[in-house]
This record gives sequence, structure tokens and C-alpha cells, in this order.
Amino acid sequence: MLIMMMFEKATRFTVKTGKATSSVSTLNAVDKAMHNASIGDLNLVKVSSILPKNIEKVEDISAKKGDFRPVVLSKATGSGNRLVAGLAWCFGEDGQGGYVMEHFSEREDIDIDVFKRELQEKLREMGKVRGVKLKKIEFVYDELEVSEEEFGCVLAGLVYLP
Repeated sequence: MLIMMMFEKATRFTVKTGKATSSVSTLNAVDKAMHNASIGDLNLVKVSSILPKNIEKVEDISAKKGDFRPVVLSKATGSGNRLVAGLAWCFGEDGQGGYVMEHFSEREDIDIDVFKRELQEKLREMGKVRGVKLKKIEFVYDELEVSEEEFGCVLAGLVYLP
């Protein structure tokens, strides 16, 4: 019951991306990327990938420092590689909400067109498993080249809001 009281029903969501490097640690790169995405002062709780019925996308986080917010998070970290993290989301034609899919890659050679196709195909599979025809798929991603001497992070997050 206490955990349920922590979250109000999500009526809105926002999608943010961020990327950063650190000479100190991977954790510092993650923290900087979250800060760059405007979600660094929130307590994020990872959740699965279902959009409730009648939820709307907004740009503003409208949360206070330390607030708990559910998030679907895609995150790539590493050194000496190209990092890409992205999310795709869409609603079902049945009007009963929608779905979110995360995808990331941590390699030297990443074809962005292939990355986007893989992300969309994962989302289409979610609809197929549920027998739901999907409306227009939207997606966001960010990428970062990281040297061997640094730690890097790129992330994409869909944050649920009351």
C-alpha cells in the first residue's frame, strides 16, 4: 500500500534524452546525462512499458527536487565506443492506451537507420503479442562517441507524471 501511495495515476508523460562523459566514473557520466535531460534531481523508479488510456504527452516535467517518478529508461554506457539509446512509443487503435519500447547499443559501428528499424520492430511485436493494431509510432534517440580515456552515458527516458 505504501508503494501505491508514492505514485498518483499517470495522466501525462514527457520524453527526455541526455548524454555526457566523465573522466571520473560511469556513475558520474550517468548522473551528468540525467542532469542534461532535466531528470537528474528526480528519484526515478524503473517501470515496464504500458501507457495508460487517455494519457497525453507534455514537454514540462513539473516536478520538484526529490520527487519520485516512474520512468521507462533506455541507457547505454561505456568507453571507447559509440553509444545510442532510444525509445519508441505509440497508442493502440483500440483506444485502450499504448506501449513504450526501449533499445540501446554500445558498439563502434552503429547504423542509425538499422537502430531505428530495430526499435520500431520491437514495438510492433508488443502490439502483435497483444493482438492490437498500432497507430503512428513515435521515437526519440540520442548518440555519443566516447573515447577510451572517458566514461560515457547516453539515455532516453519516458517519465510518467500525475
